[in-house]
Order: sequence, then C-alpha cells, then structure tokens
Amino acid sequence: MMIPNDWQGRHALWLQASDLLACEEDPSIRSAILDLSWAERSILAIERDVAEVLSPFQKKPPIERTPQAREHLEKTPTFCECRAHSKLWIMGLYEVCRVMLNERNISAAAPLASLFEALKAIRMPFAKHEVRGKKERYFPEPSAPLWGYELGWMVKDYKYDGISPDAQAGTFANFYVSRRSFADRFLRISALRV
Repeated sequence: MMIPNDWQGRHALWLQASDLLACEEDPSIRSAILDLSWAERSILAIERDVAEVLSPFQKKPPIERTPQAREHLEKTPTFCECRAHSKLWIMGLYEVCRVMLNERNISAAAPLASLFEALKAIRMPFAKHEVRGKKERYFPEPSAPLWGYELGWMVKDYKYDGISPDAQAGTFANFYVSRRSFADRFLRISALRV
C-alpha cells in the first residue's frame, strides 16, 4: 500500500499508529506521535516548495549542475527552512522510538527496532556532531537525490549492519536518509503493519 502524499491521508495513518502504539504506562506516547503528524503538516508544504526550487536544477544536464549552483540553492530560505524543520522532526521521531523501545519496552513497538537503528546513525551527527561508532567530528551534508526533489542527508556510519565484522578497521558505510523516508517507514511499520 502506498503512503499518501496529502497530509489528511497521512494524518489518518498517524492517528492509527498512535492508537496502536498507545501505552497505559505512558499516555504521552500517543500525544508525541500525533505531534509528529502536526509538525509534518508544515513540513509537507515546505517540501513542495523545495521541489519547486530544485526542479529547474534537477532538469539540467549533470554538467550544468555545478557545485556553485547547488550551493546557491542550498542557501535559499525555503531550502534552509526545510532542512531545519526536517532535522528537528527526525530527532523527535528518534526520541519517540527511543522511549517506546528502550524506556517503556512496549511490545507493539518492537518492529520499529530496525528503523530506530537507522535513526541513531543520523541522530548522532545532528545532535553531537559525531559519527556513530567513532568519536570523529562530522556533520552530514544535506543532499537531494538525483532521481527526485526530496531533501535528505548522506550519512557516514561505522556501525552500519551491512559492514562485515571482519572488515578492516575504520571501514564505514555511506547511506542516504530523508525525513520523508523515515516517516513513511514508521507509518508502514506501525500503522499499516506491512
């Protein structure tokens, strides 16, 4: 089942997730999940604006996508606002998952464990400016994938589960993350149960 792009359709899924993950020991979990939905309402509108800003850039041949043009786009108020709200939203989702999985140990939240691991990888550089698994100063660069207009980040992670245990010391993985992909994944796991 595809997750709807419109906020009302998405809000219905957030409501469903909040009901399924509600916990008697901590009634604030339901409220925290719904807060993510209300925050997403504004972010979805900003993401549409970012798509408009990036659209001409994405349609140009790769040779015309100069670093200077990219840097100019990334300094527009629309792009900066989207980046700021998205980072805060991701850290909010991290905290909701952390509380459900680690502090309250809610059994209905167990399927969110793999999502939480991915959230940890981006939360470390956002909150502490360090790479997860190593005390290395780092802050992920915002990026938009070449195949779309969604703002995201390329993340460096030394604890990525795809790295072989016998890999050479200092081996890390780079992977792309976005607020929208985290939201969609949370809703698929918790509301749609897919």
